[in-house]
Amino acid sequence: MKLRVRHAALLFLLLTACPTPAYAYLDPGTGSMLLSVLIGLLSSAYFLMRKLPALFRAVLFNATGKGKLLERKHIAIYGETANYWGTFRPLLEEFGRRGESVEYLTSSENDPCFKAGLPDCITCRYIGTGNTAYTTLNFLEADALVLTTPGIDVLQIRRSKGVKKYIHVVHSLSDIHSYKLFAFDYYDAVLCSGQYQADSLRLLEAQRGTQTKELPLVGCPYMDALAARREREKDSVKPEGNCVLVAPSWGKNGMLTRYGAAVPRFLAEAGYKVILRPHPQSFISEKPLMEQLQRELASFPNIEWDRNPDGFASLSRASVMVSDFSGVVFDFAFVFLRPVVTLSYELDKRGFDAFSLPHPSWESQVVEQLGHRLDPAELEQLPGIIEKLASDEHFPERILHIRENNVANFGKAAVPVVDAILNIASEKE
Repeated sequence: MKLRVRHAALLFLLLTACPTPAYAYLDPGTGSMLLSVLIGLLSSAYFLMRKLPALFRAVLFNATGKGKLLERKHIAIYGETANYWGTFRPLLEEFGRRGESVEYLTSSENDPCFKAGLPDCITCRYIGTGNTAYTTLNFLEADALVLTTPGIDVLQIRRSKGVKKYIHVVHSLSDIHSYKLFAFDYYDAVLCSGQYQADSLRLLEAQRGTQTKELPLVGCPYMDALAARREREKDSVKPEGNCVLVAPSWGKNGMLTRYGAAVPRFLAEAGYKVILRPHPQSFISEKPLMEQLQRELASFPNIEWDRNPDGFASLSRASVMVSDFSGVVFDFAFVFLRPVVTLSYELDKRGFDAFSLPHPSWESQVVEQLGHRLDPAELEQLPGIIEKLASDEHFPERILHIRENNVANFGKAAVPVVDAILNIASEKE
C-alpha cells in the first residue's frame, strides 16, 4: 500500500512538473510500467550516489601503489584487525612452506605481518579501514577469500562476483551460539574446530533452507601458535599463586556489561592480585563502560589492566581465570591446563544464532568440567572455590581428556586447514 502511495505521489509530481498535451495519452498499464522503470532508475541512481564516496576513496587508496583493486588472486586472506594475527600466522607460514601464492589483506597499518619475515610468495597489503576496506573486498577477484569476519552479505562485506568461494575460519573453540544472527549463512565453507560447531551449522541450514556449506573438521589454527609458544617457554611459564585473571567477553551478555566492576573489585578486596583483561572489542564498542570501570577501580593498586593484543603474558601468570562465555576460557584451560571459574547466568539470545538453535551451546555443557560454574549471587564463595581449584593436582589430566575428545588436531591444525582451503579454492563451480 505504501509503495502504491509513493508511486501515485511521484506520478503527480512528474505530471505537475512536466504537463503534457491532451494527445499524449498513455493507457494505465503502459503508464504504470513506465513509472516502475523510472522509479527503478531513480532508485539505482540514488544508491549508486551513496556508494560513490566509498568507491572513490578505495580507488584513490589503491592508486597510491599499495595494490591493484581488481588484480585476481588464487587465495586472499583478510585480517580485520591485528588481533587475528594469531589465527592467520600459522596458515601463512604453512602456505609459505608450500610455495603457495597468497595475498594477506589487513585493515591494521601496524599488522605484525609486515615484520614477520614471511616468504616472498606471501604478500601483505594494508587496504584501509571502514568503507575503504569494504569496497576493496566487495570488488575483490580471487578463487577464495578466507576470513574470520562473520556476516558476509549481511553486514558491510558483500559477496564479490569475482570471488569464487568465501571461507570462514572459526577462530576460537566456542560453539556458534554467541554469533550474531546469519553470521555464517552465506559462506561457502566454514572450517570447524570441533564436531559440535558443524552440528549447529547443519541445524541452522535445515531451519533456514540456506545452501549446504562445506564443513571440514580441521581444528583451530589460533591454538597452534599458542600451544607452540607454551611449549617453547614452559620453563618460564609459571603461575603466580595469588594471581587471578579476569577475562570476560564483550557485548550485552558480557560479565562487565551485566555486573560492572563487581567481580574484579571483590577479588581485589579479598587480597588477590587481579589482571583485568577485557575483550579488545570492549574498548571500541563499549568505550564509556571501560572508562567508567577504570575510574571505579583506580583506587585498587592490586588491579592491573591488560590491553596488550597479545594476552600470553597474562595467561601465563594467572593460576585461575574468572570469565563468562568468552572463548579465552579454552585458551587458558586447554593450553595452560589450568582451571576456570565461569559465571552462570541466563544469556539474552535475541539477535544471536542461539535464538534459532534448540540445544544449549557446547561450552555451556563442558565448562563445568573445566573448573566451576558460579551463580553471581554467590560471589562470596569465589575465594574458597579458587583455592580449591588451584590446589587440585589432578586437574590438568582431566582437562587433557576433555581436549582430546572435543578438539580436532589440537596444536597442529595449520596443515589440515591449508589443505582444506586449497581443495575448496580449486573446486569447479
